[in-house]
Amino acid sequence: MKKLLFLFAVGSLVSLSSCEKCSTCTFNDPEQGELVSDDVCQKGKQYDHVLEMHDRNGWTCIEK
Repeated sequence: MKKLLFLFAVGSLVSLSSCEKCSTCTFNDPEQGELVSDDVCQKGKQYDHVLEMHDRNGWTCIEK
C-alpha cells in the first residue's frame, strides 16, 4: 500500500511540473518608438529560463 501511495505522489508531481505555462512579454523599444510583444509558452525549467532571459534584457512579462 505504501508503494502505491508513493507512486501516486511521484506521478502527481511529475504531471504538475509538466504543465505548459504561458506569459506575454513586452518591451518598449526606445529607438523605434514602438512596443514589442512576445508570447512565451514553455514547460518547467525552460519556461523559467526564458522568462529570466527576457527579464535580463529589460522585458516585462505577465503570466496568463
